[in-house]
Amino acid sequence: MFLRIVCLIILSFALSACNKPDPNPELKDPIYSDLSATLAATTQAIEAEKKALEGFQKELSEVVPQTGQIKYAQKRVFDSQQKIARLEQEKQYYELKIEARKKSSKKSYMAAFKKGESWPNPKEFEDYQAQKKFREAKRTWDVKQRMQELGVGDEKAPAAPAEAQH
Repeated sequence: MFLRIVCLIILSFALSACNKPDPNPELKDPIYSDLSATLAATTQAIEAEKKALEGFQKELSEVVPQTGQIKYAQKRVFDSQQKIARLEQEKQYYELKIEARKKSSKKSYMAAFKKGESWPNPKEFEDYQAQKKFREAKRTWDVKQRMQELGVGDEKAPAAPAEAQH
């Protein structure tokens, strides 16, 4: 009888201890994961561009003077430096965005945990994906490409009109 009571007490402690909040809810957050993946891709792009810059600087040092190649080599070096600066800014932006998302995800997770709701909210992730799609969309207007997307202009030219009968 004593053994049954001890087993019952241990079982009740085990069941009551399972309902604790997650200390790192951001790891389950798909937006946080996407931002982290984007940060990793940006970091890789920076490293690749730095290697390309080294190659461009080497080409610049090996250019034969007064052949006209120096301007092209200088332009490649300058463009590469500008791209690295832009990527560094993007990297810093994503680092700050990740920290902000980490804080907001902990806050929203605790609110959902206290209410007993499911977390993360799938609607929030859908909204994030839509915003990301619009942010990354091409910002130039190409009439031919737009017509192809809509399927306009694919039809053959209309046949010659029939002669009118009077």
